[in-house]
Amino acid sequence: MAGAGNQESHTQSGINMKTFRTSLFRNVVFGFLAAASMSMLPAMADTVSVYTYHNHPPFVVDGGKGLTYDFIDFLNKKSKGNPSFKIEVVSRAQLDKAMAAPDFRGVVAWVNPMWFKDKDRTTYLWSGQVMDDANVILSNAAHKVDYKDPASLKGKHFGGIAGHNYAGIDELVSAGAIQREDADKERSNLRKLEAGRIEVTLLPRSTANYLLHEMDLTGKLYIAPTPQSTYARHVLVPKKSPELLKIINEAVADMAKDSGWQATLAKYKSK
Repeated sequence: MAGAGNQESHTQSGINMKTFRTSLFRNVVFGFLAAASMSMLPAMADTVSVYTYHNHPPFVVDGGKGLTYDFIDFLNKKSKGNPSFKIEVVSRAQLDKAMAAPDFRGVVAWVNPMWFKDKDRTTYLWSGQVMDDANVILSNAAHKVDYKDPASLKGKHFGGIAGHNYAGIDELVSAGAIQREDADKERSNLRKLEAGRIEVTLLPRSTANYLLHEMDLTGKLYIAPTPQSTYARHVLVPKKSPELLKIINEAVADMAKDSGWQATLAKYKSK
């Protein structure tokens, strides 16, 4: 009987060892597969750069303030720092260079698919609409120009911003139908317009609303009712970062019902 008991003990020990080895093997395999699976997913950085080349009001205001900075604060509040977002104010050329890098993981604020040749939204991921905007034509209130289409500007002296392209207008400039004179800053063109040194200029409506109040030009300059173009502003996200798009979209969806954000927008419109 003692021998039988010993044999049973050895048999039981063998079964336990076999079970242990099987369990260990499964755990190792599952662990390896999980690690491999995770390695194939793009890692989300602890800090995400939010690029903007809109370095004019209301997006960027002197002294490191502006709607872009408020937007970053809103994103960080909603993400609770996971990830955290930081601002990178760059030129369009600098942005294009950064986006050409294979490891680009930043996002781009205040932009539209049309500006990145992504009308079908197949090259990048796009957030929901952050705000609507339009490009408007301004003239001196004493010599109003009622814009209908680019042909409305024939024979006019147009104030542009160096390095900017103006659809429909540039073609008429090239044909000699419009005289274009560039400045470095939007404020410069508004002062030229006030002084009669140019006849028309173009600005985003959001920028025009801000600067006319800031520069005490309301009533002195005229905004044509018909915009040169209308568009929505979004956040561009790289294709490899869908988890980042989800975080941004959740924040964007909250904006419409967030009284604090609505008050922020109203603040810039009433400057």
